[in-house]
Amino acid sequence: MGRRGIRYFKDQSYEKLLKHHKKLGCLFNDPLFPPTNSSIGNIKDLPTNIVWKRPNELVEAPCLFGKHMVSRTIAKGHLSSAWMISAFSMLAGMKEICHKVIPDYRTQEWDPEKPADHLGIFHFRFWRFGSWVDVAVDDLLPTVDGQLLFTQSCHEHEFWTSLVEKAYAKLLGSYEALLGGHLCDALVDFTGGVTQTIDLAVGALQDIEEKRNDLFEMMQNEMNSVLCATIAVSDEQEAGKRTEVGLTKGYAYPITGVKKVHLGETGLRQLFSGREKFAMVRLLDPRGIRICSTPKSVEGSGEYAFSTSELSKLLSTNPEWAKVKDSQRERIGLTFNEEGEFWMPLEDFVSHFTDLVVCRLVPSNIFAVGRRWAEFSAAGTWSSGMKGTSSDRSGGCSAFPDSFLRNPQYVFDIKHEEEEIMVQLLQGDLNQQSSVDGHSLLIGFSIIKVEMNRRYRLHKLWEHTPYVVRCEPIRRRQIFYRGVLSCGRYIIMPVTHKPGDNGHYLLRLFAANNIQLRELKSDVPKLPVFWCCTQGPQWVTVVNIVSANQLKRAEMFTSVNPYCSIKCEGETFRTPVAMNTSEPEWNCSFVFYRKKTEKPIEIVVYSQRTLWMDRFLGKVLLPATRNHEPSHIQAQLMCKGKAEGEVAEGNLVLNILTDDNLMAV
Repeated sequence: MGRRGIRYFKDQSYEKLLKHHKKLGCLFNDPLFPPTNSSIGNIKDLPTNIVWKRPNELVEAPCLFGKHMVSRTIAKGHLSSAWMISAFSMLAGMKEICHKVIPDYRTQEWDPEKPADHLGIFHFRFWRFGSWVDVAVDDLLPTVDGQLLFTQSCHEHEFWTSLVEKAYAKLLGSYEALLGGHLCDALVDFTGGVTQTIDLAVGALQDIEEKRNDLFEMMQNEMNSVLCATIAVSDEQEAGKRTEVGLTKGYAYPITGVKKVHLGETGLRQLFSGREKFAMVRLLDPRGIRICSTPKSVEGSGEYAFSTSELSKLLSTNPEWAKVKDSQRERIGLTFNEEGEFWMPLEDFVSHFTDLVVCRLVPSNIFAVGRRWAEFSAAGTWSSGMKGTSSDRSGGCSAFPDSFLRNPQYVFDIKHEEEEIMVQLLQGDLNQQSSVDGHSLLIGFSIIKVEMNRRYRLHKLWEHTPYVVRCEPIRRRQIFYRGVLSCGRYIIMPVTHKPGDNGHYLLRLFAANNIQLRELKSDVPKLPVFWCCTQGPQWVTVVNIVSANQLKRAEMFTSVNPYCSIKCEGETFRTPVAMNTSEPEWNCSFVFYRKKTEKPIEIVVYSQRTLWMDRFLGKVLLPATRNHEPSHIQAQLMCKGKAEGEVAEGNLVLNILTDDNLMAV
């Protein structure tokens, strides 16, 4: 572990290496990522005449950053992948985050006045598996005929892109690992954030205005996040080609603004069916290509390309939009912050792009602004071991019901009426330093609503323990979910596709409030220390309090706000309060491990009051004898005190399950 909690990749400390080579007075050659084909990997049609050269062997005055500090102009090398070019162009647009990935960037820069002081060593940082990892590299880069093979800057003297890419390749195992990745993964590694990909082709966005409005509102709310749009390609050969309207396939277009423009009483209202407001999206051309301002055939390709200035006119299903003058656009607020930006109507945005990528910078990230999320995380392992032991934690997905619940289980609570959560599940382990093998699993997770007081692992699914979220396993390094859960206790289980798959994972949950994420390790309550003298639990009972009806009406000027208090062997729990109703519905479950099986379980119904003690409405005593299957009952409420045993108004609707096998639930 390095300074400020930074991990050193494979224990290579940049500071120690720098100090050591200063003392020796020689250039750094990285023994862990040597200038050989093993560092490149098994790439098809790899040139045979590769020569590894340092920047000062390629240009006279190399620099980390050119005069623009962090240039967005990224160039494709012969073996570059579109997603890496997109990732670097996005990183270049996030200057503070870029300087997190490239620490001490001023001291790492070449000093033109002291070229001999350059030792050929750099270091960069990436967020991996819950922490930032520092990767040291030398500056030997693979070339053919003096040209860099992989991603590079458009400015020939600038090398930050090539060096960061080399460090990322070292982290992932080889340059080959960069060819089959995903933009989402790179954004996570560059920011420590949480990414989500929204498929713009589903949900009838092109046809249903209400759904487009929902998407637009989400984009407005996420402008503090990193947003970009892409056009998916089936293979790398298709990446870089232009569509008929001038968009580049396979590259990420950063979204720099969204707004609804007020057309007012201008003549522009006629273009958009008389609407006064019109949703627009501002994007940045990722390639920054400067070509002529009128369409022309690109030499040798047969495709058409357009200048960025033309994109605002050409990208519309409404032919009249192309006739709008720049002065009119500026008058309604469609302005530009930097060169290469253009505006599109929302209808065209969802028609021409296939994916919207959102990278949320969560509070653990120092760059996060806007909505605050509290983060709860747990690292663990899918492992196959002896059945019934703590090492038996790889049960596969729900398609394998006999073993599914043997996966790791984590419990958390939603204490408010409802709460929005985000879930991110990543596979791989920083300490293993193996991403290619470590990312080969199909991973997913399930969220199950359980009893409000569950403290032990779930062993069987019943009607009272329903799935609320089920993300089926896919072959990705990280998967994401965002949604709203109602009040209650939940178990989340990270899963692999098949039982027996072994691997490491990081589970991250985000919510506005404390959801108290913790792992369930024990199957049942432990026997007491002096178990020979003290009896352990004999039965397990689940009480599902469904509802009540015909409760006693309120006193004058007060309402009935009923809730249930349930008591068993010294433990007392309660349902939420149902406000202003004599026909409440709770559907709350509780589980009890019972030693004194002859003692009944007591349920008391109260009405909550603000200024006085809560009002007693009636109670039920449940023997809850063994039945092995849930029994549905309607229990009459009884009075207490002097009238104990007399019938009170109303009854409870319950489901009761009792078993002498403590692992039956």
